[in-house]
Amino acid sequence: MNSFNTEPRQVFSLDNLTVNFPTRKGSVPSPLQNMNLKIDAGRITTILGRSGCGKSTLLRTLGGFIQPEDTGGVLYKQRFMNGPTPEIVMIFQENNLFPWLTVEGNVKFGLRFRKDDTRDQVTAVKEILASVGLTDAAKQYPHELSGGMKQRTAIARALITRPKVLLLDEPFSALDISLKRHMHTLIRELQADTGTSMVMVTHDVEEAITVGDRVLVLGGNPADFLIDANTTASAMLDRYSYDYLELQKKVERVIY
Repeated sequence: MNSFNTEPRQVFSLDNLTVNFPTRKGSVPSPLQNMNLKIDAGRITTILGRSGCGKSTLLRTLGGFIQPEDTGGVLYKQRFMNGPTPEIVMIFQENNLFPWLTVEGNVKFGLRFRKDDTRDQVTAVKEILASVGLTDAAKQYPHELSGGMKQRTAIARALITRPKVLLLDEPFSALDISLKRHMHTLIRELQADTGTSMVMVTHDVEEAITVGDRVLVLGGNPADFLIDANTTASAMLDRYSYDYLELQKKVERVIY
């Protein structure tokens, strides 16, 4: 009889992950000590927690920008990571757009190391700008854009490289509530269209529940995952539903 593995694919596995920060006199331990976790591929995982709990450190470690102790680490594609890879792209709170390039130029910059035909690159830029609603702004410069347009440009520049993983570090924190909610819808639509695995750090409880398929709450020192909630149920699409509000209250009790 044939057997089938129904376990979801993992994009990351934390295997006894420990991160210490080097200093002149040795090292200082971060809250991330001996951590274990599996993060599923093809989903959006959001991470919440109080300031200083290690959220951004964890995200940068997933991206290969911080090297953990040799006692464990982060497995990506079942191999321990030893540095950044083009397959994993990170978007920060600051959009880091080049002020001397147009929206089109900033997005095309993401293709600088690819060997695609020029015509293919032009087509790719047009398609990704259309997907984030920036076709009419293609010739504008960053100083002419709203905050939401700048972040959409940064997202387009990241996605045009067709990464396997997109890491987002509080990318919408500077936006007002209406723009935030628009970006929440956009990022979910883009994930559904591309299948890109996404991990997002945020301070916003509503954002974490609305955007994420899974919500993790990090806390303590050493840190642990105090809440691990699946938010794929249809009730979670309605921020006024009983299940949504109950999870929101549960998370707020932990982090506030």
